[in-house]
Amino acid sequence: MLKAVTIEPILKVTDLYTLYYFQHKSGYRFEGESHDFWEIIYVDHGRASGLNGSEPYELKKGQMIFHHPNVFHNFRTGVMTDEVDEDCDIIVISFGGNLEVLEQFRDHIFTLSIYERNIFKQILDEGKQVYNKTNGKNLIYKKENPFEQEKVPGAKQMIGNLLEQLLLSLYRKQKECPSQVQALPLQSLGMEYQMVRQIILFLEQNLYNNISFADVVNHFNFSETQLKKMFRQVTGYSVMQYYRKCVVGRIEYHIQQQDQNFTELADLFHFSSIHYFSKFYKRETGRTLREYLKNSQE
Repeated sequence: MLKAVTIEPILKVTDLYTLYYFQHKSGYRFEGESHDFWEIIYVDHGRASGLNGSEPYELKKGQMIFHHPNVFHNFRTGVMTDEVDEDCDIIVISFGGNLEVLEQFRDHIFTLSIYERNIFKQILDEGKQVYNKTNGKNLIYKKENPFEQEKVPGAKQMIGNLLEQLLLSLYRKQKECPSQVQALPLQSLGMEYQMVRQIILFLEQNLYNNISFADVVNHFNFSETQLKKMFRQVTGYSVMQYYRKCVVGRIEYHIQQQDQNFTELADLFHFSSIHYFSKFYKRETGRTLREYLKNSQE
């Protein structure tokens, strides 16, 4: 009698949030965001650059990078160290699931094989089968109504399966073909990018300390005007806007883990009271702490 061999998945994609194909003209800038799910950026044409947390990155055609959950990231066409800008086509896929193994992809860039590029093409083809209507110039799929009937049965499942194939291929590549996987930063950057990187690291080290802009200025001994201008040019945000976004991301991480109640979190992040803690979160996100807790449990 044959005995079944149990398949133990290395990873599993269970949620699809967005699937885009963007055709950006030269000069495009995306100021940035952070969110509680995974995201892939793949360059199909041209070159792109940005920040992945505190690390600057540059991508050329056929390369991709992972943005981990709750890590700030931004994007621009062209590269940081080149005065010549250019058009850039990118594929963006955001997703969730049992993906702990992807932690080893942090701050790495992958050069894709023909096989892996073909998977992207198949994902895009399946994405167009999800809805029986168009969703804008660039949008292929967005998780707004997960119960909406698919145009072609199984399209979302096919996307998930193909995405798992891509992730498994990259997992093997990192182990077997390290020459096709590059760690950040890729090159020597100018002084202002190195400085902004140091500022971001300082902010990330002080997420629980409720620091002020004056604390940042005093630590780096820069003039306020110089620091503000340099930081906004690289990130698209003011120093404190960026800091607050990172704090919100860390708060939401703790809420997802359910490791502390709201009063304990207020104390952890050095707010004087639960009232000011709740007010801060509502001002930054437009929703209450309890609303986020409820949504994260659905």
